[in-house]
Order: sequence, then structure tokens, then C-alpha cells
Amino acid sequence: MRYHCIHCYHELEVLPAGGECPSCGRRYPRVAGLLDLRVAPDCYLSLDDERAKAERLAGHETDTDVLGLASVYYSMTDDVDEARRRRFLAHIAHAESRGSALAAAIPAGSRVLEVGCGTGGFLVAARRAGLEVVGADVATRWLVVARRRLADRGLSAPIVGANAERLPWADASFDVVVADSVLEHLADPLAALREWRRVVRPGGRLLVWSPNRYTLLPDPHVGLWGLGWLPRRWAPAYVRLRRGLPWSVRPLSTREALDLAAKAGWRAVEAGPIEVPASWARGAATRAAIRSYRVACATRAGRAIVGHVGPLWQVSACREEAA
Repeated sequence: MRYHCIHCYHELEVLPAGGECPSCGRRYPRVAGLLDLRVAPDCYLSLDDERAKAERLAGHETDTDVLGLASVYYSMTDDVDEARRRRFLAHIAHAESRGSALAAAIPAGSRVLEVGCGTGGFLVAARRAGLEVVGADVATRWLVVARRRLADRGLSAPIVGANAERLPWADASFDVVVADSVLEHLADPLAALREWRRVVRPGGRLLVWSPNRYTLLPDPHVGLWGLGWLPRRWAPAYVRLRRGLPWSVRPLSTREALDLAAKAGWRAVEAGPIEVPASWARGAATRAAIRSYRVACATRAGRAIVGHVGPLWQVSACREEAA
């Protein structure tokens, strides 16, 4: 995999200690053995603090499996209460099932970039499907967990620390860009969508999943009902009042996502509810809910309603063919 400088886009020389740009002279470190090509941290930790946590987590990587390593991470993290910890660990446990549903929509033989690959559920599913896949995430701590997941399954894939809005690849490097639950965490989702278009070849595809702002279910991050229906400027104060937490997540509605993708220059943009497989059911109540969801999605009117208030939306789009 060839990486490019995120400042001048010249191809990097990748060395054991990190990456070095022969054009502008910038150097990029390795963190926990992973190439770190970020220009900025996520909204939770500074670059130095995040790198230290990734290195600390990597010290436990060979002692346990992917869920054990994720549990170690939350033992290091004092701002996640027990209820959220259980919810997040359950999400990590089922990430490969979710990744399989996403991978099923991608043509065989595609070169795929997953932006925001997190703990690697899609990476495993994509490799099992025979796809050539690369993972990028702003959090190198989660890349350590993704590496453990891949190793647990006897698989491998290139993974790198990178920002969604500034990717370390040349133009037209991939056939498909996928992102699951990423846009709502970005300060500038429009810039990210433009950058994803840059790295996709002419005729290539975009496939994005994200929580729906107007879902009738609780918000998946903090478990609050109706959070997305509040005016955006009220949401941080409401989350602080109910959960005692800062709030920087900005879920999008289906319409907002559709408009952003079109504004970013994508073509043939379509938005709607995702296809939820029956295998996602966890208990009788969830099975009943999924059956109802699938029945609703079987009709045009039902899909329109579910697309507006369902738990997740999907946006698919294409980059225009070269002239």
C-alpha cells in the first residue's frame, strides 16, 4: 500500500520508524506499531494523550482476544459509565455481523477503503468476502483493537491512523469508500465527503451508514429518547443535564445526508433505510422489531416512513465517469 504525505501529497517513504516525505521533509511516527498520518486528533483526546493510550493498550494486545482488549480499553477510560460500557462492548461484539451486511453490498474484487474502521468488524467481513480492503481511523487506540480482531480471525489488512477529511492516498486510489457511523462525529462532514470523492476512481462508489437524527429509538451513543428532535443548540445542555457528559456528536437526518453528498459532488445519490438482516436479532423483542421493520421496508410508503424515522440510514452514490 502506497501512502502519500497529507500536506503535499507526494508519495511517502515508509520506514520502520514511520513515514518520511522526500518532497517536504515531514515525518510521521509509528504509534503502537501503526503508521500515524493524522493532522489532528479526535474530539476526545489530544494527539499525545491518544498516542500514549494506544501504546498502553498495545501492551495488552497479545494477552487476550478482541473483546478482552476492548474491556481493557474501557478499564482505562473513566468517563464511560457501566451502562454505556456494556452497550459499547455489545456493539463491538456484533461488529462483524454488521460488517457482513455492509460488505454484501460491495461488488466482488473491489479495492475498498473503510473510513472510520474502528474495531475492525467490516475489515474482517470484507477480507472474508475476498475484498481488497484498507482501514483508516482517527483513533489509533481503536486500530490496536482492530489489529487484534484481524489476528484472532487469522486475517490481515492494512490499517493506518488518518483523518476522514485528509486522507493519505493519491487521487482515484479506490473503487469504493465505505463509512459506518462516522459522519456524525465530524466537525465538517462536507469536507470529508469531498475528500472521499477525491480518493475514489471515476465511476467508483460511496456507501455510508449512520444513525438517523430523527430515529424514534434512543440515541445509540447516550441512550436518550428524542435527542435528535431537539434543536441542535439545545442538545449539548440536555445531554449534560441527563448524563453529565459533553456532547459533540451531530447525527444527520436522511435528507441532510442526501443534500451533503450531492453538495460534495457525488452523483446518483440515493438515501433510505438500510436492509436489516434477521441475524441481527438479539432476543424476542429485537426479533419482533426487525420483522416489523422488514415488513415496513417491503412497500414504497413504508420505506419512506422508515427512512425518515428508522434507526439507521444509508447513502449510496457514484463519482462521475471521466470525460
